Amino acid sequence: MAKIGILTDTTHCLPSELISRYGVKVIPMGLVLDRKPYLDQIEITPSEFWQQFKTLKSIPTTFAPNPKDFEKIFADMALGVDSIICILVSKVLTATQTAAISAKKSFSEHNSSVRIEIIDSKCAAGALGFLVLEAARAVESGSTFDEVIHLVQEMVPKVTYLAVLETMKYLIKGGRAPKIAAIGNLLGVRPIITNNKQTGEVSSIGRAQGKEKSMKKMVNMVADFVEPEKPLHMIVHYTDNLQDGELLREMVKSKYNCEELYMTPYSPVMAVHVGPVLSLAFYSG
Repeated sequence: MAKIGILTDTTHCLPSELISRYGVKVIPMGLVLDRKPYLDQIEITPSEFWQQFKTLKSIPTTFAPNPKDFEKIFADMALGVDSIICILVSKVLTATQTAAISAKKSFSEHNSSVRIEIIDSKCAAGALGFLVLEAARAVESGSTFDEVIHLVQEMVPKVTYLAVLETMKYLIKGGRAPKIAAIGNLLGVRPIITNNKQTGEVSSIGRAQGKEKSMKKMVNMVADFVEPEKPLHMIVHYTDNLQDGELLREMVKSKYNCEELYMTPYSPVMAVHVGPVLSLAFYSG
């Protein structure tokens, strides 16, 4: 039977034990803090990032893996697999997918026997993570290359990412904010954002005054995106406040019966663009 490898980037925000359990390969994104570059989750952890974040002298930035980075990981994976399914963060948010496509073209010229499929998740964080997780589970259960691709493509519009931001200023600085972002920022409300399921762009979906009210509103919004008769899979994300993450998880548990419920910190490269945030990633099925 042909062996299939799953590759993603460090915005997936899955629990590390699941990445290890299913043998998923991860290519790191990059970030620059006060002119010093770091590889996400390799050279800087979430806790280390937040320790630095509060004293940064310049605006932090991020950078995507380059084609050579992808070629190297394709080559490493090809030593043990016959095909690679690469599921990446929304292509409108980063140059990561462009680099992967370029690398695939170059790599395939000399390795035509290795099939590579690059899939735009049109999302980020745990929504991307669930696509990766279900792909890895399908591989383990014996699904073919084409079957796994079909599964992921069907799941793309089903996974949802919602986030309550403390402020829009980081999205605005990074050029990723919705057009009405500045209004919410001036009013001092907590905006609730998502990824547009058609384009993958960040869009505003609601707002509320105060942290607890906005968290409650986000939890209630989950019902608008899921089918109640199907099992619910959920990841709670937090950034600089573990206690807030635990509170959000309890809110979810009190309202929904989740088949899977995880809690993970944002990766540093994600946190650069949103600042302090609480979010949910989920799907039913």
